[in-house]
Parts: sequence; structure tokens; C-alpha cells
Amino acid sequence: MESVREGALSLSVVGDCRVNKAELWTAGLSAVRQGRWADLTRWAGSYWVVARHGNRTFVAGDLAGVRSLFAARTPQGVVWGSLASQVAAVIGSAPDLELLAAHIVTGLEHWPFRSLYQGVDLIPGGQGLLLEGDRWSTVDVTALHEPTTLSGGAARVGHALREATEGYVSGHTEVGADLSGGLDSSTLALLAAERRPVRAVTYGGPLASREDAVFARRVAEAAAIEHHVCEGGPDTWHFSTRPPAATDEPTLSAAIVGLDAAYLAPVAGMGVHLTGHGGDVVLESSSAAFVDLVVQGEGREAKTQVTSWARLRDRAPRPLWRQVQEAADLGRGGTLLRAADDLERARFSTAPSLWTWCGAGPAARWLTPQGRSVVAQLLRKSAAAWPDPSPGEWDDWAALRLSGAAARHQITLNKPLGVHPVFPFLDNAVVRACLSIPAHERRRPGEYKPLLGVALPDLPRWLTGRRSKGSFGPVLLSGLRAHRPQLQQLIATSPLVQAGLVDGADVVADLHRAVGGDAAAPWASLQQFLTACLWLNDLPDHRCDLGEAA
Repeated sequence: MESVREGALSLSVVGDCRVNKAELWTAGLSAVRQGRWADLTRWAGSYWVVARHGNRTFVAGDLAGVRSLFAARTPQGVVWGSLASQVAAVIGSAPDLELLAAHIVTGLEHWPFRSLYQGVDLIPGGQGLLLEGDRWSTVDVTALHEPTTLSGGAARVGHALREATEGYVSGHTEVGADLSGGLDSSTLALLAAERRPVRAVTYGGPLASREDAVFARRVAEAAAIEHHVCEGGPDTWHFSTRPPAATDEPTLSAAIVGLDAAYLAPVAGMGVHLTGHGGDVVLESSSAAFVDLVVQGEGREAKTQVTSWARLRDRAPRPLWRQVQEAADLGRGGTLLRAADDLERARFSTAPSLWTWCGAGPAARWLTPQGRSVVAQLLRKSAAAWPDPSPGEWDDWAALRLSGAAARHQITLNKPLGVHPVFPFLDNAVVRACLSIPAHERRRPGEYKPLLGVALPDLPRWLTGRRSKGSFGPVLLSGLRAHRPQLQQLIATSPLVQAGLVDGADVVADLHRAVGGDAAAPWASLQQFLTACLWLNDLPDHRCDLGEAA
């Protein structure tokens, strides 16, 4: 933490912020004096900033939301803090089960300013909180650079990523690093090894991807990195271990705490542990880029890219192109209104192959009539609030905030293990550099994360040329099979079921399908629902006063 004060002006940064005190005194206090709040988020790193000028207070976390911020009104005024649960304890708030059900069915991106506690607002990444007396408002601090092409913005991305990695490792004699064998973790391990000795860890064993393991070993050998491979086993399967700490929200990582404890053991106690988390989001974009092109009047280019995407996957391009056109024509508001109507009428369809503004996943079939009505109403309110944003920009920020939330929960779960994870791909400077390259530029037909190789041309071609990545599907299946009785009980006693929002029997039926090896079973939805139930079961009894919450 660094703080400066001059009369009625004060400024503090908390977290990983690469700014010196002299700059806080000069540029920092000048920005506070003039109310240039976004300037306070431009320093490299991931941090909170708290600024005061008389009766005005400005607070913001990082762009990705790893440094989260929540606020609520009380009779004594506005209370804010970094944990929703502590702010909720101040106002006596309970979890919002209806919103949680909507998250599981349609995704959390549709309510970016709502936390999972009633009456507690989320100040999302890219927004700051401005308090003036007993009034408060949000301030946009995204402050992206001028849009540029992939080639035009690649050098800035490379510089920002190197600076972020060096910033995290510079204060340590040795650092830990994930080394899954994928592009993102491998890149950070190589960059870190240029500056410090690296101790890398990989989850291996019979259920892990052999291809991932081969790439991980090759990276470790290329950079002379100390490499530890975990051989897995029943204690590392999904749902084998209870989470060692309560997270502020549900997180998929709660299902794999046994896996984390096993493979991260060699890096316990180290000052910093690099992860490639977030690279998927900032380096590339989803197929929202196709819709983005249509909206911008580049229909011919969009159709060419959709056709190429389809042929690479041996798919018919015409139905996919119709999906893209429909998403562009309906817009976000129209798509959400239609999804709400379909939910209320129990009209379920298979999820689209390409990106959509709102896809009611397989979990929609688990909702009771009451649950469908509740989620439909929430969707209608969201459609009215954000009817027509840019597809690429909306999806970029939704994916970034989801990644940031997962990262902050990972910090909570790793702390009892003695592991301090950091996320260079989610640093403010890296996020700004990457997202200033529009979604349709960061996505190229037939290429995988093309930005990375251009931004860091010294990376080995055998690495940047990789086109695939393994999954933890076999580990999940093993966990579901081994712990089916306990998971059935978790479903039956879930507050979501007890509140009449979800039909527990339908969830259990899909659990049986998954355990039986049915490839069409809703694996992702099951994991999300089960981790939500774990979170609800493990909610701590928080008691704190206003000072502790803020």
C-alpha cells in the first residue's frame, strides 16, 4: 500500500501497483484535484485506488474485477468494501436465490451491477464508485486506447505483458508458475525464466491430457525450468475435498480444491505464483466477433469468416450464418425478450453453435414453473437496461469480468495452501492494450490466439503454432462417479430446490446421465449448479460493523 496526502487531498493504492511515490504526489494528486478519475487506474498492475478531495471520495478496483468492489445503502450512509458478504452483513442481507438461478441458466453477464446478495451492488470492472456526501454514482474508467488493428496494437500488448510479468517476479529470488502446456501459462513461464529461477507445476497422471504434458515438459526443458508433475489420483478428482475457505460467490474452482492442493504443493510458501488465467479472454475473442462485423456493416467479411469456421469443423455454414444474422437483427434487447418468452412457455431448444446474446442453457429444463417465471422477469429487466450494446465490446467485458471473478476466488482458495497466485494477463495495462484491438481483429479464421505470436515474436514457433488444448473432462467424470451419493444429497438439500426454483429430480436425472458417460449430458451446467450448492452450504456467519466492511 502507498499513500500520499496534501491538505484536503489524499490518494492510496492497495495491491500490485507499479507506481512510485513521486508519481503519486505529482500526477496522482493532480488527477484527484481535477476529478480525472480514470487517470488513477492507468498505472500498471492490479490494485484498488481510494482518493479523497473534500467531501468527495472515489474508489475503484482493477479493470478485470480481480480487486472487487461492492456498495450498499444504510441508514448511516453508503457502505462499501471489497467483499460482498461483509457489506451484506452490515445491512443484514441474504443471498439472492432468484438471481443465482438466473446466473446458472443464462449466465451472470446480464446483471453486471448486481451482486448475489440482496441490496448489495457490484461495482464491475471498468467502473469506479464516486461518493459525494450521502449520494453515490458510478464512473466509467475503462479508458481504452484508440482502436487499432492486430498488427498495430501487438507491440503494446507485448510490452505490457513483459512489464506485468517482470513486475510480479522482480521482488523475489525464485517464483512459482503454472505450466499446463497451453499457450498462456507457457508464455508466462518463459518470460519469468528470463528474469528469475522458476519452479513450475503441472497436473499430469492418467486422466490428464498427454499432449498438454508433452508441451509442458518441452517448455520446461527449453527454459531450464524446475518442473514438478502431479500424478493425480482419487484425492484430486472433482468434489473430492471440501473448500478450505469460503469464497464471496460460487466458483467452479471449489470443485477442484483437492487437485489444486496436490499439484500446487511444490510451490507452497513462495512469494508469487504466476498463472495464465485470463489469457483466453484478452488475447482472442469469441464468435461474437462475427456478429460484430455484421453490425458494423461488414457482412461479406462476416460471412466469409463464418464459412471458414464451419468448414474447419466439418459443419454446414448456412445454419450458422443464419444464427449470426439473427443475433445482429434482434440485438441484445430483442434476444433477451424472446428468451424470456421461451422460458415462460417452456420452449427449450438446443444451444446455438455460435455466440448468442442470451443462451438459456440445459439448466433451463431444471427450473420449475416458478423458477422460469422469475428468470424471465429478470431477463426482461436486463433487456430494458442494456438494449443495444456493441456485440464484441459487450462480450469482451462480460468474459473479462467473469475471468476476474474466478481469479479473485482463486486467491481465496489458494491462501490456505500458502500459494499467492497472480494473473499478468489481467493487469490493467495488458487488458487495455488487448481490448483496444477490437474483437473482430483479435479473431482470425484458422488461427489460435494470433495476437500472442505477433506481440511476442521471440516465443518458439512450436509453441505459438499449437492449435489445441486438453480438458479436465475425465477428472470431472471420475469425481461425479465417485461422489454421486453425496452430490445427490447436495442437490436434494439445495436452497434453490427448497425455494421451489429448481426441480431437484431433474438435476439428479442429468447427474445420472453424466455418470453413465452420456456425452450429451449437461456437464458444464451440472458443475456450475453443484458448486453453487456448495457455496450456499458453506456460507459463513459474517458479523461486522461499518468500519470492518469498508
